[in-house]
Amino acid sequence: MISSSVAGIVFANAHDETIERLTQKRSIASVPFGGRYRLIDFCLSNLVNAGISNVGIITKEKYRSLMDHLGSGMHWDLDRKSGGIRILPPFNVSRVRLYQNHVEALYGAMDFMTRCKEKYIVVYDARTVANIDIKAVVKQHINTAADITVVCRKGLKIRNEDNTMALDVNKDGRIVLTGFPKKIDADDIRSMGVYVFNREKLIEIVKESYRTGGDTINDDIISANLDTLKIMAYEHKNYAEIMDCPKAYRRANFELLDANVRKDLFNPDRPIYTKTRDDMPTRYGVESCVTNSLIAEGCVIEGTVKNSVLFRGVKVEKGAVVENCILMQGVTVSENAQLDNVISDKNAIIGAGIIAKGT
Repeated sequence: MISSSVAGIVFANAHDETIERLTQKRSIASVPFGGRYRLIDFCLSNLVNAGISNVGIITKEKYRSLMDHLGSGMHWDLDRKSGGIRILPPFNVSRVRLYQNHVEALYGAMDFMTRCKEKYIVVYDARTVANIDIKAVVKQHINTAADITVVCRKGLKIRNEDNTMALDVNKDGRIVLTGFPKKIDADDIRSMGVYVFNREKLIEIVKESYRTGGDTINDDIISANLDTLKIMAYEHKNYAEIMDCPKAYRRANFELLDANVRKDLFNPDRPIYTKTRDDMPTRYGVESCVTNSLIAEGCVIEGTVKNSVLFRGVKVEKGAVVENCILMQGVTVSENAQLDNVISDKNAIIGAGIIAKGT
């Protein structure tokens, strides 16, 4: 089987700075999303749905929350004697700094890559929210005899152009030019931060790029090797979002209120798995009013909730109004408080009568 010859690597901390208010105490991989998920759930689920069972997760810092979420990996069927989830923290010796970029991170995971028996490695940025058919990506990679395949999408909504690479692709699907244009065009083909490499070629490129002071996959692995390697594009045509700023995070959560987006992202043929939690169903009070909202289990709603995403265990007390908000696990909105356009982290307590409005 193709899947048995593929391993995965996930960057847990890459791009933490893009939504830094939510990554002060966690990695971007463990940022909550969509009422009950973490961003890493989409990476792991896509890999597991393709039959990939050997996954290394490159961490740097603030990964306690991530490790608590992942546990043994059983929720993704990755609690295995052979393979499974492997946390790859920085391997530092005296006077050596933590890695600062993709190339240094991959070089730090060299032991994982060299010990792999798989022929191919899927490298994945945890900030990508999409349901990608990784099996189809790998199949194309093999059929085209590519050295590298870049998963991309036309018309991807982005705000941070500096780290979202645009691609020029010829009629054969080969990438011939890359860049980072400041002007956003609906016809732009942008990298989604998901790549398939031939393992031995990846090891060779990373060693050379590290030796010469390389920085990113986009600049120093993809762009720098367009003339010497066969680098192909795989176009993902379904829903996708890149968490490249707080507005993107907000937009992606609210897009889940669209039934068509939910149907696309949570494709039953390729389920998105997460850490399960046994909890009671949400309880709605007799005076509650809820419209166009995504409510996770374990909530208690006695006030008004409109156009919002509420995570597990949120309490909205009598007279409180929550509108256009994202409230994470365990938040309490006290009586007569009013929230509009607010993103609240876990376990916050909004006092009685408080009025908080954003834009």
